[in-house]
Amino acid sequence: MKLLSLAVISFLFNNTQSQNLIQNGSFEISTNNDCYGSFNHHILPNPHVLNNWYNFNSPDYYSTVCSGWYNIPNSYFGYSPAKHGSAYVGISLHQGDGTEYKEYFYQQLSAPLQASKIYCLSFWVTRSDKLPDAVKQIGAFFSNTLPTLNSYSYINATPQVENSASIITDTTQWVQIQGCFTAQGGEQYVTFGNFHNNLNTDTLYVPSNNPLAGMGVNFSYYYFDDILLYDQSTVGFNELSNGASVNVYPNPSSGKIKLVSQNLKDIEHCIIKIRDVLGREVIQLKFEEEIDISYLEKGIYFVSILQGNKTLVTKKVVKQ
Repeated sequence: MKLLSLAVISFLFNNTQSQNLIQNGSFEISTNNDCYGSFNHHILPNPHVLNNWYNFNSPDYYSTVCSGWYNIPNSYFGYSPAKHGSAYVGISLHQGDGTEYKEYFYQQLSAPLQASKIYCLSFWVTRSDKLPDAVKQIGAFFSNTLPTLNSYSYINATPQVENSASIITDTTQWVQIQGCFTAQGGEQYVTFGNFHNNLNTDTLYVPSNNPLAGMGVNFSYYYFDDILLYDQSTVGFNELSNGASVNVYPNPSSGKIKLVSQNLKDIEHCIIKIRDVLGREVIQLKFEEEIDISYLEKGIYFVSILQGNKTLVTKKVVKQ
């Protein structure tokens, strides 16, 4: 018996042309951008700026074509290059004065989600470096009808995809939030933000080296970019066994993984490839006894074992 160590979290994309069900997911397409910030404001003649996206309360739209407050990478709220392209959205997720004011942005999907199908969502966030509050609860809520929000309040809902890791404090790197869920059927709106009241929001005070001057209240502010939603049935979310018998343990795991096989031949000459939820290759390596996966994000991954160009086996592993 030989041991094979594997690291993992991902969804194997057999179809590289799988369609992103989010429209304008990197916020690159705008119409008559006046660099005012709000992308759904009422200053004529441009009542709507950011294609496909709308907002509750007052999120902001940032672009490299703007100067001053809404410039990328140097804006009113600090320094942050885009994760992808030349634009992103920023929203407030928590206020330190006790008020329940929270901001959201949403869009109507091009087609409703289908019942019993599994959909996988991925998006990236990073925190403003001029504001001292950080939060954990950042998520996405899919609904059949558009949520309602009273002015200066919050949307009380249960997001299908939400950050389950620690409080996100990073201001220099983008952090991925991802997850999969089974649709009830008919969900045609997706809304992003914090769906918890202040009492149920985990926060952390992180002093800034470059604080925003003149702010009377502390609040958390995050940028969003690179949003992708896929129907997993179109991306080959399947295990594969071409005559090879493989067992993975422990599974789930938060640290190291070993893979046991009784019939894999010449395993020392095999290659391991690990792909993420978007089908992107995140790891490629020659056979090793043990692989540390503790640094990977929580989620589901598919690991493939290859001999030359032939895939011998693909296994699903859950990273906790």
